[in-house]
Amino acid sequence: MKKFIEVFSQYRGLSKSAYVLFIGRMITNMGAFIWPLLTLILKDKIGYSPTTISYIFLVVGFLFLPANILGGKLADRFNRKKLIIIFDCISVFFFILCAFIEPGTWMIVFFILAGLFANIEGPAFDALVIDVIKPKDREKVYSLMYLGHNLGYMFGATIGGLLFANFLNLAFLLDGLTTISSTILIIVFVKVIHVSEMDEEEQNEYELGMHASESSLNILMKRPSILMQLIIYLLASFIYDQWTFTLPMYMTDLFGKDLGSKYFGFLSSFNAFVVIFFTPIITYSIWRLREIPKIFIGQLCIGLSFLIICNQPTYQVFFIMMFIFTIGEIVNMLGSSPFMSRRVPSSHRGRIHSYANITRFVGAGIGRVIIGWILEATNYSVAFASIAGVGVITVGLIAYNYYLDQKTFPKLY
Repeated sequence: MKKFIEVFSQYRGLSKSAYVLFIGRMITNMGAFIWPLLTLILKDKIGYSPTTISYIFLVVGFLFLPANILGGKLADRFNRKKLIIIFDCISVFFFILCAFIEPGTWMIVFFILAGLFANIEGPAFDALVIDVIKPKDREKVYSLMYLGHNLGYMFGATIGGLLFANFLNLAFLLDGLTTISSTILIIVFVKVIHVSEMDEEEQNEYELGMHASESSLNILMKRPSILMQLIIYLLASFIYDQWTFTLPMYMTDLFGKDLGSKYFGFLSSFNAFVVIFFTPIITYSIWRLREIPKIFIGQLCIGLSFLIICNQPTYQVFFIMMFIFTIGEIVNMLGSSPFMSRRVPSSHRGRIHSYANITRFVGAGIGRVIIGWILEATNYSVAFASIAGVGVITVGLIAYNYYLDQKTFPKLY
């Protein structure tokens, strides 16, 4: 009982902003019906093939690249809270428009526009989160936010699966309304912490702001472990994104469209349940591990989990796969989220985080295209083996980056 109390008491004493971020994430993801079902909308509602869907995702990803670059520059130049309000409102407007039209070309257009403005806002939000958390509390706050994300998502994914067949328009509407309500909550109650407000021992010299004329690319050259981590993000997104691309198509092919979409919704909720139950335990258990060993363990679990479902298993086996996948997801988050926050100067957070978002988009887009080709030419077993192969390459680079990071940021070790 004492250990149980200690696991949850680790979240005690954090700033008010941390708890607001937790609540905001929970509200947003309680209405997150659409993104997990996007592949099924394109496949079963509109009728596109896996290859066509992968091309759509790739094109959309490349459209989002300049949006992220612009968002990063704006986040480092203007008030981050105001940017979030402006672009989030525009994004929600286009998102709600999708609720009033039938699945087809215009729905795709409005959805892409919503995503475009959300991606301009993204770097400002990522930077704001770091601005309101002291360095020593990063793991705990990211862990708490992740809990909020999945508490909402656990309910949202199941409801989305049930709404998919006959009430898709309602899902769009609710998703937009919950997003804007959580944004308002964060903007009103979250408070930025300035370096001058921290004690000297709470400060991290690697986060101190640099001159505005310093190029973000120069920073990446001077801090090579950050650049290597961006490459790792690309490969990790190649793997991770398959659970919302290949996995739902696999399940609808095995179990049928209606039953498969419901099963995928239940599996998504199970993912959230595992996160909710195990995130506090894992956060408490591995707090002594540094960021990169956590990333290594997490990516190893995620990559190898796909091998479990290679040979058309029963529905129950998918839960074993998802359990291992989710444990890896939790451990990876606890390492990768604070990694950038402690190594990027505050003056360049928006731009560097935009690069991180770009590498994730590129990795996810390339992954969908390559796996789409493999599915057209072969079968799901080959596709899942290929995903695991990319996972092996990824953990090899993570191991090398551990050595590189010690040389680049010795005071963090």
